[in-house]
Formats: sequence, C-alpha cells, structure tokens
Amino acid sequence: MKLSRRLLEKLRPRLDPRWLAPLCSVLVTAKRRERCTVRYSAGEWVHRYRTGTVVQAHVGGASASLQDRNTWDTFLHAYRPEPGDTVVDLGAGVGGEVRLLSRLVGPSGRVISVEAHPRMFNCLRRTIELNQLSNVTAVHRAMMGVRGIAFIEDRPEYGGNAITTSMENSLPVVCEPLGDLVDRLGIDRINLLKMNIEGAELAVLESARELLPRVDNLVVSCHDFKADRGGADWQRTYSGVRALLADAGYTLLRRHDDRRPWIPYYVYASR
Repeated sequence: MKLSRRLLEKLRPRLDPRWLAPLCSVLVTAKRRERCTVRYSAGEWVHRYRTGTVVQAHVGGASASLQDRNTWDTFLHAYRPEPGDTVVDLGAGVGGEVRLLSRLVGPSGRVISVEAHPRMFNCLRRTIELNQLSNVTAVHRAMMGVRGIAFIEDRPEYGGNAITTSMENSLPVVCEPLGDLVDRLGIDRINLLKMNIEGAELAVLESARELLPRVDNLVVSCHDFKADRGGADWQRTYSGVRALLADAGYTLLRRHDDRRPWIPYYVYASR
C-alpha cells in the first residue's frame, strides 16, 4: 500500500476524503486480494470485508481475515478462549483482535478492550459498534502501576505509541493500575489476560501481584526486540516478566526458535 498511500496523500488535500473512497476500495481490494468496500466516516477509514469491518486512522492495513490469522498466531498460540470466558485485552489498538475474541467467548463471555491513545480508541470503539460486538466493553485508559495522568506518544500512524515523560508530540491520558480496572468493572476472574502495552507490562504486572491468583492465562508482548534495534533499555522487560510470572506459579512457554524478531519476546503463561 506504500505507492497507493503516497498517491492518496497527494490527492487528499485537494479532494474530500469521501470522494476518494471508491478509489481506495479498488486499491485495497487489489492489495489484499479480497473484496473490500472503503468509506470515510467521522474522520476514520472504514474497511468492510466479507469477514468483518475494520476501522483505521488511515487507508489499508491488515484485512479482517489477516487480523484473525495474526491473532491466532501470536496472542492465542498457547490458550484458546472458550465460551463463557472473560478476556481482558490491554493495548487493544484499533481492535485487531477484538472480533475473534468476541466470537470465541460467545454471548455468555466477556471481552474488556483497553486502549490509551485517543484516536486508536475511537477506531476501537467504532470497530466494536460496526461489528455489533455486544459482549465487548471498550475502556479508554492507559494501564500503569499508578493512578493519575500520563502522556502517550502521538505517532503519525497511531501505532506503537508508548507512555512517555515528554509532553512534546504526546497526548494526556488517564492511567490506572490493573487492579483498579478489575474492581471497577466487577471482574471476578480473568481466563485470559492479553498485554501489548509498549513497555509498560512489567510495571503493570508488578502492581497486580495480588490479582494474579485470579488470572488463569496470560500472553504478554514484551518489546526487547526494539531495544535490540537500538531502542531504549527500558523496553527490555522480557526477563523481568518471565521471572515475575514464574514466581507467581505459572508454567511458561516460549517460542525462541521463531525467526520473526518480536515473537521470541512473547511470554505465554498458564496455571
């Protein structure tokens, strides 16, 4: 989509984005090789596929079916949610996992999707609404070890935004510990806790030690691979997360042989 996105960037200042939607539908359908109808609504790009609707801040991105495959491969590698389960998804982004999670837990289950970045949260909220996911609750919060106001990066593509100490190119967001969220929503037990929160995972888990006996399975995306590529040392949480969960009595699974640089830093934990 890089060439088509450059074309759209040139055309967009001259045309109403809604007029570009038919061209976008053709470009995305050709790229993904599956029919996609694109429309521009309320400041976001809505992509309607046969298998579901995806809302993005930009044109393109993963299709609904590709999102599902990625979810199976990464977050559901060790545990598959069952009907009636409660899943808490920290760092839900635009909702790439929410449709599949909603379908797996079924009408008797519950999915709590938490996202900090304001525009990504808006995409998440609309994804839930347009796919009619009645068993999903969207929560606009940053998960941290303390309560208060934090600042989150505001990247152009709205992906990979981390909590930052800088007020430059960032947005304020309310933050709270995981325990506060669980108490506020009346969650008794978590069958799967998914975490993809850009380096805040260790601090959140440390603040939630007393909650862990009520969590059956976890999948935690650590971001050491970013530090390996020249990023900051605070992104190295993998060893700390594994040690904390092992101390809490979990059996851990790792995928150290996978050649994708981010996959070996996923932590899968089950009781």
